[in-house]
Amino acid sequence: MSSFVDKMSMVGGKIGSQRHLSAIKDGFISLMPLIMAGSAALIVKNLPIPGWLDILPDFIINLCNFVWWGTFGFLALFAVFSIAYHLAQTYKGDAFRTGFVALASYLAIIPQTAQIGNDTVWGFISWSLTSTNSLFVAIIIPLIAGELFIRFNRNKRLLITLPDSVPPAVGKSFSVLIPAGLTIGIISLLGVFVEQITGSSIFDFLNKVFLPLVKASDSLWSGIIIVFLNQIFWMLGLHGPSIVGGILEPISLNLMTDNMLAFASGIQPPHIMTKPFLDTFVHLGGSGATLGLLIAIFMTARSKLFRTLGKACIVPGAFEINEPVIFGVPIVLNPIFAIPFVFGPILLTIISYLATDLGLVSRTVAIIPWATPPFLSGILSTGGDWRACILQGINIVIMIVIYMPFVRIADKMEIEKENAEVVQ
Repeated sequence: MSSFVDKMSMVGGKIGSQRHLSAIKDGFISLMPLIMAGSAALIVKNLPIPGWLDILPDFIINLCNFVWWGTFGFLALFAVFSIAYHLAQTYKGDAFRTGFVALASYLAIIPQTAQIGNDTVWGFISWSLTSTNSLFVAIIIPLIAGELFIRFNRNKRLLITLPDSVPPAVGKSFSVLIPAGLTIGIISLLGVFVEQITGSSIFDFLNKVFLPLVKASDSLWSGIIIVFLNQIFWMLGLHGPSIVGGILEPISLNLMTDNMLAFASGIQPPHIMTKPFLDTFVHLGGSGATLGLLIAIFMTARSKLFRTLGKACIVPGAFEINEPVIFGVPIVLNPIFAIPFVFGPILLTIISYLATDLGLVSRTVAIIPWATPPFLSGILSTGGDWRACILQGINIVIMIVIYMPFVRIADKMEIEKENAEVVQ
């Protein structure tokens, strides 16, 4: 067991500290205010109330359209800058200029023509190339461009040195002229090379390459694997969402975009296994669905430790903050709570997936703050479906039942320990 813990901790630590995955994860975290604003606008405009658009004022509809366009319509561009910025920070490089060079590199390879009637017109850019539809390219390009620019920028022979009389801001901008030009030029050559070899743009090529991954991620088995890894890393004392987030975030956001567009068009969203799905129906109270654990503690625990922990953790737990529970009980490296903490959420994943697939609950169509409490999160993430609240309630009851016997075991051990201390 000790050997297993050491190996898993080493693997999890390496994954969590890998600079490129960290840059992707931190880059998307920085975009969360924009993502949530766009999701809110989508919900307001498309509430599932008969005749809602007829009673909604035109200026509110236009406002929602503008907010969505200004957030999700250009999210790929924001992601390019943000990911390159955070990558440069891991190297302690010039993060601001790295972000701009990566953005220029991305824009350089965007197809610049459009077919209008029988004419091919130059100077038109499809919104699909600036929105979440092109997130895979928006992840790869800043990583490549960032690495190139940072390395060129470290080569003193490529830097232009101006006299001290030149203002520092001007001098610094000119000093990176060659590294910036080389980076943008190389990325442009990459775009030309891919187009010559494949006969399609780098956007079409990479979307085809990653399409099987996207399809595979929207399945019950992928959800089970994600939840299992998340719980195992937490059991080892590692922050599970931080480790798997760099891989999960871009795929989930791509799936959510499809769901949002379908919801806005009044058709059935195509995907089930999104991050909001897991946050809404599985991670109730945080990873491990520990809201059920806290309620079980209130119902059965008699030891001073558990009753004190229950009172201290119930409010944070209601807002999906469960680090006090995980490290206070503790759940980390605790064999008593390992079974319910790991396998309970897997059971919730199966139940919630089947309920959604059967049409008993609407699919998630909005990204909401992760700290949104249960029931409210169910309403918001599904675009106003009250049945989501019922499913959340059922899942909480299931976790109470699962945690209950293990709470009794741990509580009995704690009472014996407290009694022994009193006797001494």
